[in-house]
Amino acid sequence: MKKRFFVAQALAVCALSKLLIIPVLAQAATPVQPVWLNASTPDDQLLLETLAGFTERDQLFVSGISGESIAVNGFFGESSGVPGLTPTLSLTARDAQLFHSEFDRHVRYSGATVSGMPVQGWGWSAGVAQVESATLPERLNWFGSLRLGQADIQAYRIQVNSRVAAHAMNLTLKLPLGRLGARHMQAQDGTRSSVAQWQLPVGKGRTFALEFSDGSSRRFNEGNYQRWMLSYAGHFDVTSPLWATEGSSSGLGIVSTAVLVAGAVALAVVATSGDDTEDQQLRFGSQSAAARHVLNETNPASVAQNVEYGGWVYRNADATFSATEPRKGTIDSVNIGSPEDVPYGRATASYHTHGAYDPRYDSENFSTVDISMNNVWKTDGYLATPSGAFKYHNFLTGVVTTLGTIAN
Repeated sequence: MKKRFFVAQALAVCALSKLLIIPVLAQAATPVQPVWLNASTPDDQLLLETLAGFTERDQLFVSGISGESIAVNGFFGESSGVPGLTPTLSLTARDAQLFHSEFDRHVRYSGATVSGMPVQGWGWSAGVAQVESATLPERLNWFGSLRLGQADIQAYRIQVNSRVAAHAMNLTLKLPLGRLGARHMQAQDGTRSSVAQWQLPVGKGRTFALEFSDGSSRRFNEGNYQRWMLSYAGHFDVTSPLWATEGSSSGLGIVSTAVLVAGAVALAVVATSGDDTEDQQLRFGSQSAAARHVLNETNPASVAQNVEYGGWVYRNADATFSATEPRKGTIDSVNIGSPEDVPYGRATASYHTHGAYDPRYDSENFSTVDISMNNVWKTDGYLATPSGAFKYHNFLTGVVTTLGTIAN
């Protein structure tokens, strides 16, 4: 909202920042290992087996029956956040943040698998996991695994409301010069996360390990990364035996099924934790970055039309920030609603423009009404002026600063 008098205001120089990505030489931290409990009742023909896995935030129960060359298993469980029962896919909160801001939801899941091993050292598995979470559509992850001697391959197809939402593949090769692993996960909007690893034992308790990881997000560009990691003393703990034979004389170990299932659930949680029909706003690493982006996009139209536009900046569940779509106002005001109107998270700041230069108004500064409303709502405020100044009002201190310039 504009004042009825004009005061000249000097513009500050725009400060530019750029995110740099550099290689990292480090030893990966050892993840917390899950606890597994196994019970079986073997006889001459069939093996009845049950397996339970636990971490602080995960529970998985698998039960099934297996013969000499085929096994059928059912499973169910629940998890909060990024599932931690399998290190196979090397998924982290950083990967999940690329896809959605609300990846820390509580989920329940269930499903079934069937596995076969026609000859020793060769085998296959196929299954489906149904993943449910409050306020989100049901997700189905169809998955399969194939073992060909020293190679293990897994493929995953995640569906939401009968449409493909994401897919992933995982590959493990046991070679004379170590173990090679690769994982790629991609959503339909182009967001992706990939990891490639090589691990070579070089002595008792010693492993030379090299890892390259790459992530790219359509909604959260500041989360994009490329990273190299090198370790000599330890290893990355990212590959587990996918065809273990614990408790099974047939070679169709239930541990294999549990690891495969845990990976399928983890992928579904990471890639589809948000609601794509509503969660379309870009995310930024800071409140000011979110405000700058939306005002940079809105201010030229505001100046051309000589009307105000405004909205809210809000904090997402992953501590990133987004801005609501701008609302169109009049020549001297805009109704942006209440802070409770934001679709996710919590409103932390308002933003608005002041249209074109008009001698009747002090368009280059916050009005007294602007400042008062920020104080009432207990939120900061951002302003784009006709000259292209980008201004910030801190409601706690009352200080107004110019953060740079934007499009006009």
